[in-house]
Order: sequence, then C-alpha cells, then structure tokens
Amino acid sequence: MHVLNRVLATLLALGLFLGGLLAVVEIVLAVLDRPSWLIPHQQWAQSLTGESFGGGVVRAVLIGLVVLGLLLLLVGLGRGKPGSIPLPARTDGVQVTASRRGLERSLVTSARRADGVRSARAKVGRRKVTVKASTAVRSGDLQQPVTAAVTERLAELSLTGVLRPRVTVSQEKSR
Repeated sequence: MHVLNRVLATLLALGLFLGGLLAVVEIVLAVLDRPSWLIPHQQWAQSLTGESFGGGVVRAVLIGLVVLGLLLLLVGLGRGKPGSIPLPARTDGVQVTASRRGLERSLVTSARRADGVRSARAKVGRRKVTVKASTAVRSGDLQQPVTAAVTERLAELSLTGVLRPRVTVSQEKSR
C-alpha cells in the first residue's frame, strides 16, 4: 500500500505543479494582452459567467471532485504492511521489535532447511505470514515439514498467536 500511496502522491503533486505552472503562464499572457497559450481564457470566462452553482455541468464537476477526493483519502488512510513486528516482552519494561524484512528472511531460511526445498519466499502482513516454497519432488511430500519449520520459527519468536502461517509448496517444472 505504501507504494500505491507514493505513486498517487507523486502523480498528484506533478499534476498540481504542472497545472500551477500553466496557470502562471496563462495569467502572465493575459496581463500582457497576448493570445492564450493552451487555455482560451476569454472563451472560458464568457461561458463560465453564465453558469451558476445549480447548473448541471458545475454540479457534475463538483461531485466528481468530491468523489476523487474521497477515494484519495481512503487510499491514503489505508493501512499498509507494518515496518516492524512487536515481539512479546520477556522481561517487564522492555519492548522488542523485529523488522518485517528480517522476519521474512528468517522464515525463508527456516523453510529452506526442510529437505528437498530449493527456494522459498515469505511475506509478513499484520496478521498473516505467507510462505511459498518450491521443490523438485512432489509438493505433497514437503507440505508438512515446511509448515512445521515455519510454525516452529514463529514459536521461537513467540509469534504463534499473533501471526497465522499459510504455507504453500509447489513443484518446480523441469527444464
């Protein structure tokens, strides 16, 4: 979600910057009594003078802007993946966290220790851990050991009640 927010914010900032720059150029051209560059402001001013807030076009534009603003607000307020996962304190007064990426690497290492696993990937969310492992043997044979390895690693970190593991094992296609 953070990537989507950054892309939307960048595009919105770029659009506002270019729109502001265009407005400055058009205002300077109008003050100097030069012809407009992109926006025919004389025609727009005449057509907008006859419009009221009750007009259909004005209402449609305003409703569209409100909907767009609400959509951007919802995307901005959406919770993304946590940067760090709080670990249960073993002593009072101590707060320990693990980085999400560090936890993902740890779970990948645990999954790869199972015999027959060639590669593994892990994604840690707020409540769920997704581990995908691939193997050269039949995938049904390794589902249990990989799940046990991931669950054991979560138990070592005291995260079994916090994060639910979801493990999938697939067979690599021979080349």
